[in-house]
Amino acid sequence: MKTTNKSMKKWLTKQNMGLEASTLHLDKDVRSFSDLCNELAFRLWSAVASKGPASARSLVVSPFAVTSLLAMVFLGARGPTSGQMNDILRLDDMVTFNPHQVFRNVTESIVLANNPGVVTAAFVRELYSDKAKGKLLDFYKERAQQFYDGHVEEVDFSDIGDVVRRRTNLLVKRQTFGKVPEYLRGSNLMLRPPLAVFSANIFQTDCSQASTEGRDGEMYFTLLPATRQRRLVPIPAVVWRDGFLAGYDPVLDATTISLGGADTTVSTVMVLPGQQGQLASLEERLVDSPYAEGAWSRLLRTLHPRSGLELQLPRFSHRSQVNVTSALRRMGLRDLFAQGRADLKGLNGLSNDLYLADMVSVVLQALLVRRAVQVNTFSTCSEESRDSRRHVEVFPAATQRVGREEDDYDGELEGDEQDVASIPLALRPRQARVPEGPRLRFDRPFLYLVRHNPTGLILHMGRFNPRLLR
Repeated sequence: MKTTNKSMKKWLTKQNMGLEASTLHLDKDVRSFSDLCNELAFRLWSAVASKGPASARSLVVSPFAVTSLLAMVFLGARGPTSGQMNDILRLDDMVTFNPHQVFRNVTESIVLANNPGVVTAAFVRELYSDKAKGKLLDFYKERAQQFYDGHVEEVDFSDIGDVVRRRTNLLVKRQTFGKVPEYLRGSNLMLRPPLAVFSANIFQTDCSQASTEGRDGEMYFTLLPATRQRRLVPIPAVVWRDGFLAGYDPVLDATTISLGGADTTVSTVMVLPGQQGQLASLEERLVDSPYAEGAWSRLLRTLHPRSGLELQLPRFSHRSQVNVTSALRRMGLRDLFAQGRADLKGLNGLSNDLYLADMVSVVLQALLVRRAVQVNTFSTCSEESRDSRRHVEVFPAATQRVGREEDDYDGELEGDEQDVASIPLALRPRQARVPEGPRLRFDRPFLYLVRHNPTGLILHMGRFNPRLLR
């Protein structure tokens, strides 16, 4: 009887933890490391997304890609540079496990495995050194390859753009098993010597179990332009009738959903503010508040199955190229980007003649060492789906409300469908009187995060705040 009661107590505890149940049995030291990485993820988001044009635009970054790429560089850091990096990353503080191995395991569990809800994923890491500075150590190259599948090469920076494009396209094609054959099509990347790191990141969710038929495939998105006059703009949408979790946190006044439960490798978590125009306030309370206060954990614990509830989300694709160098400097990585102060002898065995000039990330993600840029690609539905229409945004660039093939999508309901939708329910023809079930609509700006459930690590963070043909 005692065993039965104990098992029941464990079962109830797991049920009440929501998505947090995925880390219930995680080693406490690994859990502490995961929390440190997530705290760093929120700090990075605040540093990148709260200033300038990025503060009000749709944006996606990959904190996991930035952190793991820095960890790859950390393998070659020495002296005060290593100390500054460890103050941020805490890699040398982990004594009961190898954090580099954790990063490797997480990457492989996403890229190599056939995960439910994920069609395509990639984390490509590259480091380029000026060949005029000499050859990099084979030992460093082997460790970068072992833990990060990192591509390390000495190059002539006069044609660096073409080199990065060709190498990245090859590596992305390999990681995505040919699904993305030419990721940097026509890109013109100008990275600077003597050292540059680049990361390309892709994440596409699977909508094959959801509906895009009829009115399921469209929703009206609410915007508040500068004139404060509300606008409703039609955009492509998708509806889930099962396979998701949902919850509400009254402290944050936020509704949260998760595509994928605690038993899946990856979940896409979306957070909707309770009122229109409160996205900035939500970001401040969720991301800028001390991580230890537990706002993120509290959101995850609210996520449970909701029988009978339908979920409608925009279909969208985000691609961001973000310069993260200044953000990392503000976070304390000063020596790494400074000529004459960076100590990276572990890369080439020589004195301080290497420093990070550019860090580029494209979610397509690139990381270079004096300027850091990240390019990231996130899509709610794979382009392989039958209806590939979606709202597309590029940062920094123009907005498109088109799909891969259907450039003429205008988001309007077809004739008969529009007529029926405008008639009160009681006056509709009998065959059109079936009332809609309860439906949760993410029809105003929101945040989204991709979580690796076995470790709790945040892989991607984004904001959906579209510029819809203003």
